[in-house]
Amino acid sequence: MKKTYTTFLFFLLGVFSTSIFAQSTVYFFIKSTGNLTTTIKQNGKDIFDMTGPIKKTIKPSGNMQLPFNQYAPCYRKCIFKNEGKILFSAECKHINAVNGKISTMAGEIQLNLTSGSTYYVSITNKGLNDMQLKNLTEKEAEKLLKNKKYVALPEQ
Repeated sequence: MKKTYTTFLFFLLGVFSTSIFAQSTVYFFIKSTGNLTTTIKQNGKDIFDMTGPIKKTIKPSGNMQLPFNQYAPCYRKCIFKNEGKILFSAECKHINAVNGKISTMAGEIQLNLTSGSTYYVSITNKGLNDMQLKNLTEKEAEKLLKNKKYVALPEQ
């Protein structure tokens, strides 16, 4: 009887240990942007800000009503402890320096996270007025990680 309980206990530990110790890494990258703040969401919930530090500010002149902030390109390493399909989205708000109007752009990507895997996602333009999230190859990501212009944001 004791042997049966021990076997059952090891079976349960094996089943649940994959979800308890599951861990995936996702790197998010964004190029230099101007007057654009970006929020990353996981399944619709805000998880972090993806706006790099201000690299340059242009004071209002001529028709400009607001300053123009140029943000440095950046990346963020994130560790996720869950597995399975997760919808990541980026909500980008652009402030027009001339008229102060705010326009919102968005993009999304669904990743099927598996334990021990690493994913690389780029937040980039899709035409003039929209954004997209797209997978990068490991080679493309390594190039960006080595690029000294990209600022590493705190790990999530």
